Amino acid sequence: MNQSILCGPDMWAGRIIPQKVIERLKQGDKEVLVPACDRIDTGSGMLVIDPQKCNGCKLCEFACSLFHEGEINLARSRIHVLEWNSPGVFLPVLCQQCSDAPCRAACPKEAISWQDDTAQVVIDYDRCVSCGMCVAACPFGAMGFDGIRQMVFKCDVCGGNPQCVHFCEPGALTFPDADDLPVSRLRLSAGIRRRY
Repeated sequence: MNQSILCGPDMWAGRIIPQKVIERLKQGDKEVLVPACDRIDTGSGMLVIDPQKCNGCKLCEFACSLFHEGEINLARSRIHVLEWNSPGVFLPVLCQQCSDAPCRAACPKEAISWQDDTAQVVIDYDRCVSCGMCVAACPFGAMGFDGIRQMVFKCDVCGGNPQCVHFCEPGALTFPDADDLPVSRLRLSAGIRRRY
């Protein structure tokens, strides 16, 4: 993929992804993952979901799994696309990076914390005992548990370069600067979630 195109002003817009890139992604070719570019500020971005645009293709899950695991294993993806109550209605689910995170409150070892500088919830694996309390506490179902490695996991926005956004052809996932999100957009998003 051409990094200069993806680092331009239309980086987050929905676009047609060439079929051969999709095939390579689904085959686990790490070369199709998008490298970080200078314009991504890891401290100010926020993953935003527009479920009305999601078509259920799950390319976000493939990209996430490949980036974090080095292979395609959708069970270990940090994002999951659920088909909602109505056929054809899909909802991408991932960590909401709650500043008052229930997962953090449930952790008996204080291994989960809120980082002001990145506006993210992070896991300290040196303290984590993999009890799974955070998985049970997350109201979004966004925490995962890897039974093989006995580890919990969650979205870390790929270090500020979220692969799910790069591979979201319909533009259901975006990563705008948090300061650029108008209050009206946040209210609209909340209203959309209530309807489903």
